[in-house]
Amino acid sequence: MADKIIPPALKLWLAFLFVFLLLDYGVVPSILLGALAGFAGGTIQAWWITPGGEPTRSLELPATLRQLSKRQLPLRQIFRRSGGERVPRARR
Repeated sequence: MADKIIPPALKLWLAFLFVFLLLDYGVVPSILLGALAGFAGGTIQAWWITPGGEPTRSLELPATLRQLSKRQLPLRQIFRRSGGERVPRARR
């Protein structure tokens, strides 16, 4: 990944270095801010050109979760709604 980050980072660093110098920043802040901007831009460009696959649509559950039934899950009774109707509260 470093071989994809370093070349564009150096180009962006020089570009930002000259921009900060033209904006009348000091030499040291221009170097540091240019390096930070160059590294960020190089990282984004390397991420952009790196091929990646689409995430899978199905979720594979671990075997331990597949073995559990709904009745065995802990705290099920606490979060379960009762079968009765909800009574509306009075509006203020």
